[in-house]
Parts: sequence; C-alpha cells; structure tokens
Amino acid sequence: MKRSLVALLGLLVVTSVANTLSAQAPARPAGPPPSGNGEVRGIVQDAKDTIPLGRASVALRNKANVIVAGAMATPNGAFRVVGLRPGTYSLRITAIGYSPKVQDVIITDAAPNVNMGTLRLARFAVALKGVEVVEDRATVAIEPDRNSYRAKDVAPAAANASEVLDATPSVAVDQDGKVSLRGNENVAVQINGRPSPITGIQLGAYLKSLPANIIDRVEVVPNPSAKYDPEGMAGIINIVLKSTVDLGYSGGANAGIANAQRYNASGNIGYQAGPLTSFLNLGFNNDDRDVTGINDRERLDALRAPMSFTNQDIATTAGNGGQNLNATVDYKLTPRDVLSNALTLSHRRSTDETISAYEELTGGHSLLDQYDRTKSTGATGLFFDYDVALKRTLEPRKHELSAEVRFNRAHDEDNTMLWRQSPAVLSISPSRLEGERQATDAYTKQFTAQTDYTRTLGARTKLETGYKANVRWLDRDYNVTKDLLGAGTWVPSSLSNGLSFDETVHAVYGVLSQGLGKFDLQAGLRGEQASRDFQLATTAQKYPYKYASIFPSGVVSYSFNDATQAKVSYSRRIRRPGSQELNPFPSFMDNQNAFVGNPQLNPEYTDALELGVTRSGSKGSLQLSPFYRHTSNVIRVIVNTADHIDGREVTSVSFSNLATSNSFGTDVNGSLRLGPKLNGFAGFNLFKVVTDGGSLSTLSSNAVTWAARVNGSTSITPTLIFQAAYQYRAGLKIERGEFAPVQNMNFSLRKKIDGDNSSVTLRVLDPFSTNRFRIKVGDDNVVQLTERTAGVRGVFITYQYLYGQTPRVRQVQQDQQSQGPGFP
Repeated sequence: MKRSLVALLGLLVVTSVANTLSAQAPARPAGPPPSGNGEVRGIVQDAKDTIPLGRASVALRNKANVIVAGAMATPNGAFRVVGLRPGTYSLRITAIGYSPKVQDVIITDAAPNVNMGTLRLARFAVALKGVEVVEDRATVAIEPDRNSYRAKDVAPAAANASEVLDATPSVAVDQDGKVSLRGNENVAVQINGRPSPITGIQLGAYLKSLPANIIDRVEVVPNPSAKYDPEGMAGIINIVLKSTVDLGYSGGANAGIANAQRYNASGNIGYQAGPLTSFLNLGFNNDDRDVTGINDRERLDALRAPMSFTNQDIATTAGNGGQNLNATVDYKLTPRDVLSNALTLSHRRSTDETISAYEELTGGHSLLDQYDRTKSTGATGLFFDYDVALKRTLEPRKHELSAEVRFNRAHDEDNTMLWRQSPAVLSISPSRLEGERQATDAYTKQFTAQTDYTRTLGARTKLETGYKANVRWLDRDYNVTKDLLGAGTWVPSSLSNGLSFDETVHAVYGVLSQGLGKFDLQAGLRGEQASRDFQLATTAQKYPYKYASIFPSGVVSYSFNDATQAKVSYSRRIRRPGSQELNPFPSFMDNQNAFVGNPQLNPEYTDALELGVTRSGSKGSLQLSPFYRHTSNVIRVIVNTADHIDGREVTSVSFSNLATSNSFGTDVNGSLRLGPKLNGFAGFNLFKVVTDGGSLSTLSSNAVTWAARVNGSTSITPTLIFQAAYQYRAGLKIERGEFAPVQNMNFSLRKKIDGDNSSVTLRVLDPFSTNRFRIKVGDDNVVQLTERTAGVRGVFITYQYLYGQTPRVRQVQQDQQSQGPGFP
C-alpha cells in the first residue's frame, strides 16, 4: 500500500510541474457525445471584415435531425468536434447578428477527419429586445452501454435531484429517499461519474438538497464495463451536473415548503474565468412525517388453529433533516494539466417518536393484557470527504492520464429510549413497567487512490487501463442498559457489543474498444484482491476472509442506421456483505422484529447478460431490453417468525449464502416528444426482485413481478408547465409470504417568472394516499401482518432562482462517456 501511495504522489508532482506547448481544445457542450473516431474542424469568420467570430455555436445533426455533437468557437474562431461515427451530418453554425450557415459533412472510415476550412457568416440587422435560447437536444440519448435522460424534460417541475431520479425511467425513489433500479436497491449512485461517498439516509438527504436546476442529465447504466467498480448489482445511476465555459459569476437559490415541519432550501455560487473554476453549493432540508401502521401476530397450534393474538397499533412521528456543503475548485496548471479539488461536508439528524399500543388476546379474542411501548430516538451524523485529482490531457479523449486520492470520514451517533408502560387510556399518568436504553457510536474511515490511462491505438481502437486501491475501517460500540422494573435502576444488558471491520480492495483493469464498420466492440477485464477482518470486541473473536475475483465485461453493438441500433452486453458484478449483515448480535427494529447477522457470509456474484434494440427519431424513441442474471453465493434473507431473543418471542431476520439463483426480465421504455404540446415517457418492466439483504422494505428475491409507469408534461402556456407521474408495482409472492401492490402518484404546476431564471412550482405528492406498504409472512407457527403508511402526502410550494449559468465543473471524475465501445 505504501508503494502505491508513493507512486501516485510521485505522479502528481511530476505531472503538475510538466510544461507543454499544446493549445487548449475548444469545448463541447454537455450531453452524451457520439461514439467514433471522426473529426470536423474549421474556422468561423465575418464574411465582410474576415475577423474571427469567437463563441460562434457549432452543431451537428444526424439524419434523424437530432443534435449529436457540437462545439463553441475559440476567440480566434477555430472549432473542433471529435468522436464522430461514419455517416452524413448537417453542420450548422450560428452567431448573434449573423445569418446561420448550414453545410453537409460526410465522415467515412477512409476519411474520418474533415477540415471545413474557413466558413464565413454574413451579417444581418437584429434588434435584441430579449434573447430566448431554445435547446434542441434529444430528451433521451441511447448509447451502447447507457441511456441518458435530460433532466429538464424528464422532470420539468422537479425541485431537487431526488425528484428528478424518481421521474427517470427504470429508477424509483421510495419515501425514505432510497434509490432503486429495476426494483433493485443494490445500485451504485454517482455524481459526475464518481461514486457517491455517502449512502442511505445521508444520500437521501443530500439528493433532496441538490437543486434540480443544476442537473443536466441522468445516466442509467445497467451493465457497466470492467473499468468501473463492480459494486452495485443493478448497475450505476450517474447524475451529471450542467457544464458551460468561462461564464464569470453565477449563482442560484432554491426553496420549498409544505408546512412548518417539511421544507428544504439550497443555494449555489460559482465563478469561472481563465484557468480557475470554483463552485459552492449549500443546502438543508427538514422532513418530519406522521407514520401509522400495524404489526399483528397470530400464533397457531399443530392443527393451525389460533392459539393467541398480539395486535400492535403504531403511531410514529419520524423526522429527518440535515445540511450539505459541496465545494469544487479546479485550476488549469498548463494547457494540458488540470488540478481538481472537491470537498463535501454533510450533517444529518433523525428522530423517531413512536407509541405502540399492544393487545394480548386469546385464540378466542378475549383480552389478556393491554399495554403501550414507547420509543424515542435521536440520531446525528457528520460526514467529511475530500478528493484531489490531477489530469493530463495529451490529446483530448485520445491520450489522457489521471491520478486521484480521496479520503472520507463519518461519525454517527444514535440514542434510543424504550419503555413499556400501562395504557394511557386506563390511567391519567401511565406507569412505566420496564425500560431499555440503547446507544450506538460508530466511526467509519475510507481511503482511495487510483490512476487511469487512456490511449488510442489506431483509427477506431482505444485502450483504457488503471489501478485502484480502497481501504475502509469501521469501529462501532453498541451499549444497552435495562430498567427491569421501571424503578430507575439501570443494569448492563448482554445485548451490548462492539465490533471493528476492516476491508481492503486492490484492483487493476483493462478495456479495449474497437470499431469495425457498423459494429462497435468492447472487451474488458478487472482483477481484484480483497480482504476483510471482522472482530467482535465482547468475545475478541475474529473472522478474517481473503478472496480474489475476476470481473469480465463486453459489449457488441450494431448500427443499422442513425435511427436503429442493437446491442448485447455482459458484465460481472459483486455484492460484498455489509457490517450489519455480518454482526451476529441482534439489532431490534421494534420489540417484535430483530436483525441477526452472519459473520460467515461470503460475497455474492452476479453474471448479467442484456440485449437491447432501440429505435429513435425526432418525435421520440422506443427501446426493448431483455436481461438475464445468474447469481452465485446468493445472500438470502432467512425469516424466522418464532425466534426467541433476549427472553422474548420475535420475528428475526438473518442471512445465509445459498447455492445459485437465476433471474430474468425485460424493460420496454418509450419516449414521446411533440414540442410544448406533450412530452412523456412510458415504461413497462418485468423483473425479479433482487433487493439488498439488509433492506427494511423487502425480505426475499424469489419471485418475478412487474411494474409500470407513465410520466408526462405539457406546456399550458409558454410559461406554465403541467406534469403528472404515476407508478404501479404489482404484488410479489415470496417464500412464506407476499407483498401487496404499491402505487404512487404526483403532479406539479410550474410557472416561469423571468424566463428560465426563476420559477414557482406547486407540487402535490401522493394526493390519494396510495403510497403504503403491506407484507404478510408466516409459517406453521406464526403469521405476521405488517402495514405502514408512509406519510408522504403533502403539497409543496417551491421557488427557484438562477443567476447566470452554472459553471463547468471539471470535477474529479472519470470519463463518463468512455464505457461505450469505440470512441466516446
């Protein structure tokens, strides 16, 4: 590890002081570029004075009349567009005060580079009362390895990143902010091509504080290449922020409120000029909800006749909130070298005030006992992440070298007080009968170092390779004390425990891309050497485990024409068990339900094969994507409805590696674009649920289910936009139980006040209170019914303001488009 650090630091120092004479390549606009090796260049001048027209806009359209690439001319009028596939394009050059110039361009394998020479634009008189810029980029871009959805079209009335994701096809965000892809919560979320350093509640809070108006697009990558970390069995969701160039100062603000307990706000400021780019975003949110539900248990005798019942009515006030700060500073040391720095600070808090009313009944429903259990929880978390990277660009997108070092640290505290007391309805002041205090104190640290190298080897051949080291340390103390008689005498409990968890992963990868006529091919291989050491403080017992893994990947795509493409892709993924799944000490969700980990768990591997056929045009697109997954060492959730822990009967959830599992399904997604009249998406998904083993919302992955969604927007007037979305997920039969169907709906009305600079949005969430959760599980001994209403229903009023444009954040990020075959 020390040698790796020395090598990376040496690379940073040497590259930062290197001198170069090459000029900066003209920038290209944000958006998924084409994948090829073609290139168009030229110079734009005034037709009369032959002076350069700096900042002239250059756009290339394919036969379907969709913009596929573009550039902005430099101050000397030069432009260059790279990464073009063979084909016929329409080149359009525009500049304020000049007539547009349109000219055809043909790229072939024999002549991939086209020099347009000097292109002169004629002046015309123009009176500028106000300039409205209308983008004509495609709502959805289909690439060999991913689908890219433009945020402003997918969710024109969204206030934050969480709402944008929830409107994206194949993606869902539940009431707790957890993100899933095709019904699978084990998905990797990235920001600008880098894995999000925060997860769970912290990630959900961060996404709610990230304003929607700085998001350019959402990329859905179901089968990532070997270049990327193999975690996330469902794939990758990448949130790409907007990017422009040399815009000076910019800023924005976003605020929304439903009531005194549900509100959010964020602000950002940026500056970009010359070699310096800086961006600062600060956001906070508060989301307190009332949640109601039941946990009813029925005990059966040998003839399955009722022996007794426990009915539990639950009323909870759950609160979540936090503050997030993100700062990025990029500096162009030389025309080739960019030094990037990124800092994230996140503070979260959560509360849970619950009262559960219990009734103990006989098999004949006669009352035996009646009591209440109360729960009061307060949790806080503080997260720090810093990333520094250096990138040398010898030739844009063809010959690049980068190195990166990243460190983050998290401190989480959780304090819970539990009481059993007499019912409030039977006494003026409930008497406390039994108490329990739980305190958790956890520290997590992570260090990452990596280097990546890209080099073209021929006309349509590219090699990508790199190395990555990742080390993670977790220390957690869990202390439990009890007051058995409610008399104020607290004694230690055997449930107390402590653990330490260390994990190290070293990885190397290589990806080779090759274009052959209408075919684009890619093959990749990633090798990892990993180790973990799980130790219990109470017993001093260790559970060391070392393993090596190979992760191949491949893509074959064929372009019938500009409108129709087909592909087949393959990748291998992994799910490493988390510390909660490994910890053998029980952790109680409530008095009747507990988690019990298994320290002997092994990683779970999935081989994913996916087909795809896409038809796109100026009015929309249609995509069919069948997929098949074979999983070995399946981490299966084991539910025991008649377990006994700490002297009480509970339903326990534990984990075990089983042999294999096979899943299959298909996605059908369509988009329709009719201009201001109507823009919409519709999707149908047939899939097998493969959720994270530690999820509170699912218990198994042994069934096939389906889901459908519709998302549409229309411009009532040029400044008034209406959007509605509906999702339905069918019921799911699992081992020993069944999930009920889930559905939700929301709609919004957005009013532009000053063009795209400010707006007011009215957003209605779950207007018909359909967002609820229900599951019934059981065996020959016990049947348990659990229901929850999420408390999502609400009406938000949101105000957004944007000054200037968001600066281009070069960001410590991997090349987001480099997964696809050929050239990005």
